[in-house]
Amino acid sequence: MNVDGASRYPQSFRPIELGGVEIPHRLFITGHTQLYGEGGFLSQRHVDYYRERAKGGAALLILEQQAAHPSGRNYLRGCVAYDEGAIPMYEALGEAVHAHGAKQFVQLFGCGAQGSGTQYIDDWRPLWAASRLPSAFTGEIPVAMEADHIEELVKSFAKSARNVQRAGLDGVEIHAAHSQLLGEFLSPAFNKRSDGYGGSLRNRCRIVLETGEAIRKEVGSGFPLGIRLSFDEYLGDAGITAEQCEEQIEIFSASGLFDFFDISGGGYHALHIAVAPMGTNLPEGFLADSAKRVKAVAGDRAKVMVVGRVLDLETAERILADDAADMVALTRANMADAHVIAKSAAGNERDVVRCIGANVCIARLIENREVTCFQNPSMGREAELGKGTLRKASPRKKLVVAGGGPAGMRFAGVAAARGHDVTLFEASDHLGGRLAELSRLPTRGAWQRAIENLHRPLEREGVRIVLDKRLHADSDELADADEVICATGSRWDATGYSPYRPERASIPGYDLGFVIDAGTAVERATASAGALGRRVLIVDETGEYLPVGLAELLVGQGCDVEILTPRPQVGADTQRTLDMPHVFPRLAQAGVEMTALHFVERFEANCAEVYNVWGGPSQRREGLDTVVLAMTRTPEADFFAEISKRGRSALRVGDVVAPRKIEAIVYEAERLGRSV
Repeated sequence: MNVDGASRYPQSFRPIELGGVEIPHRLFITGHTQLYGEGGFLSQRHVDYYRERAKGGAALLILEQQAAHPSGRNYLRGCVAYDEGAIPMYEALGEAVHAHGAKQFVQLFGCGAQGSGTQYIDDWRPLWAASRLPSAFTGEIPVAMEADHIEELVKSFAKSARNVQRAGLDGVEIHAAHSQLLGEFLSPAFNKRSDGYGGSLRNRCRIVLETGEAIRKEVGSGFPLGIRLSFDEYLGDAGITAEQCEEQIEIFSASGLFDFFDISGGGYHALHIAVAPMGTNLPEGFLADSAKRVKAVAGDRAKVMVVGRVLDLETAERILADDAADMVALTRANMADAHVIAKSAAGNERDVVRCIGANVCIARLIENREVTCFQNPSMGREAELGKGTLRKASPRKKLVVAGGGPAGMRFAGVAAARGHDVTLFEASDHLGGRLAELSRLPTRGAWQRAIENLHRPLEREGVRIVLDKRLHADSDELADADEVICATGSRWDATGYSPYRPERASIPGYDLGFVIDAGTAVERATASAGALGRRVLIVDETGEYLPVGLAELLVGQGCDVEILTPRPQVGADTQRTLDMPHVFPRLAQAGVEMTALHFVERFEANCAEVYNVWGGPSQRREGLDTVVLAMTRTPEADFFAEISKRGRSALRVGDVVAPRKIEAIVYEAERLGRSV
């Protein structure tokens, strides 16, 4: 680590003591799930991930949630702490992080009703929860824990903490936030018990106190122990309110068991607040006032840590200068750039790859996939792609890149950093490709920041950029190129082809003038309000944000808009990125009609004949000024086909290979840039 940023961020770079352990400064990373586990234990991928962030300047890292009891095994690649088999990899993790001067804590948790009792085929069991209430997220009905369950759980938490201590790690955190098991006990929304663990607020705190007592008895003093808490569950009086959390803090502080409180907010009913996406109206550092209230209650009895859209050191410094918290987390900021702290401390803020809230990370977690960041393909691949792994090219080549979208830009930056002579040609007057298209929509301006993040390495490495230039097979610019890289991207299909109707190549009438593709629609609507007329039908098969964002743009221009999809849910993918709870209320309030499980049979003059996918009579949408097809994308492969016909080899990267998610094409471009 060896980061000295005191001259620039004096509050952030003060040391602090937590439970007898000195932390080098005030910037840390909260526990967040990666799903890199192997056989229930940490993997080398975990070690590499945390090492990179210790190297990048984090003073304290809290390990992703570790099941403290078998009932908490709810991810296929999740990890456990209760088994002594976890100790060897904990030791490896500690060695890796300590080598860079940082400290490593472990977060212990139980999943409660939010997990799956049938995740592992040889270990099916009912979920344990505070009460027999199903999760709105999974729908699975748990067992209300009995006294012997609680006793077993508490002992298992203590054993888990002992394993962490034996491994030489530096502290533990009990996860009692975000509707997880202990958080369910704290919440009146999930705890409907009538015994000594329910009812009054003090009773609801009892299991956390017993867990803390058992851990403290096992690890002794001088070993940091804290709690992660939701200051507000955002459920009104039904859940934990700010006032209730203040009472909890007083109870926990008075116990003398806990060295710190790690303050977050929300739960499974409000993940869109806890992990706020792009376009949220929540300000950066939005939980600072909550932490300040906790600090007022805790006093000098415990330290207070806070998270909440802290994306840069300026925000962290402001929170600390206001004495709102003792430590501040930059978690997603460190996912996007593992060296955000070191870069900022050195005055290189401009080189930081700033998180934009695209929430590819949380979407992958919800899908139970290994977590990464689209802007940072080295996340989870640090051994292969982390800092210091880029090797200079030999021999140096002259490279021509056709296409200035995310794939072309990423490739060009990486290849140039290796020493290649790179020129990038873009047919339009701007860089960014489909990211630029998205950035024109309401609340999506942060995509422009992603384009800037891709552009900075091009400037730094001297990549020549030529706009408004479409290359052809006979272009003079190709004459002396050692390699040609085709990164021409993809376009929206305009025919209406659908895998839901594989027997037909297109929707009859797709070539009528009032039917256009989504890209054309965005271009026209952003160029001139009202360009699409008064009544617009958007036909969406993607489930992505663009059709939803286009609807918001158009309704803001006074259009009557309907989104129609054959899928069970309009904008289904926006649920995983947590955009849905933000944008859908705005659409509903604006009167956007959302019609699921319907598809188009044919188009006629200013009319669409639609039908329910399960049957019944067809319906007609009359008086349409524009129909927008957001169905699928097709590669822009003309340039590649041209040069291939002439017998010249070329490399392809990105959507021109196959249109995919943004994280896939950026990773592919990174790999190709390293291999040429």
